Amino acid sequence: MSSVITFLIAIAAVGQAEASAKPARPVTEFQTGARFLTEIDRTLSASWANVELRDLLKKIGDERRVAILLDRRVDPTLQLPLNLTNSSLREGVRDLARLIGADVSVAEPVIYVGPPAAAQRLRTLIELRSSELSARESSIPEKRRVELSTKHTITWQDLDSPVEIVQRIADRYRLTIRHLDLLPHDLWVANTLPSVTAAEALSLILMQFDLTFAWTATGQGFELVSAPEWAVIEKRHRVKGRTAAEALKLVQQYGPVFSEKTAKSVKLDGSDLVVTGRIEDHEVVAALLSGSGTKRPDAATGVKPIKQRLFTLKIDRVPARVLMKKLEESEITFEYDAEQLAAAGIDLDQPIKLEVEKASAADFFKAVFDPLRLTVEIDNLTVKLKPKQ
Repeated sequence: MSSVITFLIAIAAVGQAEASAKPARPVTEFQTGARFLTEIDRTLSASWANVELRDLLKKIGDERRVAILLDRRVDPTLQLPLNLTNSSLREGVRDLARLIGADVSVAEPVIYVGPPAAAQRLRTLIELRSSELSARESSIPEKRRVELSTKHTITWQDLDSPVEIVQRIADRYRLTIRHLDLLPHDLWVANTLPSVTAAEALSLILMQFDLTFAWTATGQGFELVSAPEWAVIEKRHRVKGRTAAEALKLVQQYGPVFSEKTAKSVKLDGSDLVVTGRIEDHEVVAALLSGSGTKRPDAATGVKPIKQRLFTLKIDRVPARVLMKKLEESEITFEYDAEQLAAAGIDLDQPIKLEVEKASAADFFKAVFDPLRLTVEIDNLTVKLKPKQ
């Protein structure tokens, strides 16, 4: 059973003099690799209010030894009341981001929180820049490719500027820079990117200005360029255990929803599927073809199917509709025929009383809707409600 870590964040007003008198906090040794992935999927129970977003993310990151990067365009002073029970760290940070209209990209070993358009492009841009190092048409020597793919930890201090940070990355990898003037002046708070390649480090910084980069001079430098509006990559997926036509139908039925710009992004080529999409889309396709699921997996959505969750909740005389609205924030969808419920005399505004601890999804929703004389059917992220006969 996953362990539960509870963050108790005290709400206090601390004067500047008191803060400056405190000793410097030790540098966090962040989780990387498999330990990072294990940590972000461990259970998180948290309750906080009147805490600024930046402080909250730092608290969570330090406690779990996970690097979290907040995009410069997100207001770090926002104060967000939020309660999470039995959510993974990945899900908890995603829920928090959605409260402020942001999104999350898990660019291992960093959780990036930023505008949705940026979060949706980040990992694909990293993959594109990384794959360019070894592309056939690339003239970058193998020794240089290895150097640029070596992982290093990049840190910066309070009041460092993005120009200084990018220059620090360039110095670490012995890279020259062109068009550095595209970075506007800004001052950032201290942070760390643990164990990242040159492409990962640069992308995590530049994405915050809607920029990416292009390799120059046989891998001896790079130039800053505008990031594309939509980043995609083409990959070939081998089909096994079914015909290519069956695989195509499976992906079209259950796979990722592509934008209009990539509407023809899945096609047959012999016994293979050729997919054009984000890295997250390719992960969905790979999971579907491997038989690990027929719904969108966590790799793309970051959302755990309802049947895989446990629920802990205590409420007294809360309208069922209010509870449903709250559950919808965790990507749960309710399906029902309002006219059918009304004809059966069922009122979703009826107050309910409930107390469960680590209940299965089936037991939880039965406890919620049994008093309302509703049957429940759970399908992935959807709860279907019908009047009892």
